[in-house]
Amino acid sequence: MSAPIYLDHNASTPIDPDVLETVIRVSRDSYANPSSVDHSQGSAAARIVETARAQIATHVNCKETELVFTAGSTEANNLAILGAFPILKAAGRRHLITTKIEHPSVLACFDFLEGQGARVTRLGVDEGGQISLDELAQVLTDQTGLVSIMAANNETGVLQPILEAGQLAEEAGALFHTDFSQASALVPLDLKNAPIHLASFSGHKAYGPKGVGALYRSIRKPRVNLAPVMFGGGQEKGLRAGTLNTSGIAGLGHAFELISKHIDCDRDRIGALRDQLEKELKGALSVQVNGNTEARLPNTMSLTINGVVPQALMQKLKNDVCFSASSACATEHVETSHVLLAMFGDTPRARNAFRLGLGRQTRQEDISEIADLFGRAAHELLLLRSA
Repeated sequence: MSAPIYLDHNASTPIDPDVLETVIRVSRDSYANPSSVDHSQGSAAARIVETARAQIATHVNCKETELVFTAGSTEANNLAILGAFPILKAAGRRHLITTKIEHPSVLACFDFLEGQGARVTRLGVDEGGQISLDELAQVLTDQTGLVSIMAANNETGVLQPILEAGQLAEEAGALFHTDFSQASALVPLDLKNAPIHLASFSGHKAYGPKGVGALYRSIRKPRVNLAPVMFGGGQEKGLRAGTLNTSGIAGLGHAFELISKHIDCDRDRIGALRDQLEKELKGALSVQVNGNTEARLPNTMSLTINGVVPQALMQKLKNDVCFSASSACATEHVETSHVLLAMFGDTPRARNAFRLGLGRQTRQEDISEIADLFGRAAHELLLLRSA
């Protein structure tokens, strides 16, 4: 029996085979603690870490010293937002701005900071899933300390105007943070020439290993000062305690080096496959595409099929296709995605949305098969509903 076709790259990409070899090799051969630089094996491990730091810095065009390794973008988001606030609060900048469609790791940080004296503005989005730059400009004040807006939404793939938003924040004297993890493998980033002061990355969104990521924090003007949110041995310049994950970091560096080589080809090839699949699905079904179709990741589709509940569709296709409903499963109930609620309110379009995320391993010959599988499954469910 063949494996299901994998269309959940937004949740996690498969690790690149060459990256996996790097992780295995370093795990096997470079087991010393990279902080143990007083002996040769520790120094060798430290060099591996710094090589990876240089690989990532080259790809996103920043200084190596501006990168802090973390356990992923969730931790990077926490360090950026929670770590920035004590300094901002002391400077009288307690006003923070984010959006209603951020990843839960961002939203939870702002919820927490409200209890610590922050005043938080959460920007809405239009039906295309984008913020209004005019609204952002209106809510910025001389008390705003931080603006956090994701580069690409993990459920819809919709891109936000982060360069323009970052410029507005910078002009108001505020720091600008972006969770770039969903965009890393498909959208180029030039941090040296962008009004971005903090940026989060995660390995498993970019064909790297899970459990490793990085935070960029500018040391140029404006220099970003952060307070640690974890305490221990003072690793990573005192900003992130804990023994460094040498093999994971090596894999992350290698993954970003490969992105530099493949990003143009990946974007064009995967984007063409996504467009073909979307066209075939529209030809077979009454389907709505959720989100701005001009400004979105080339691999992502958020769809709603009229009259079809995504959980039933997933159950019907569980042996054929791996994909995600745009909902968060709790222990006793299913909640409609906060992203789709922000776009459409509590409507059938929001409740019945699901996501397809293509990737490097998606093949041309998969597309018609995927469209056929979804078409047959959806028609069977609609027949059951009308019976």
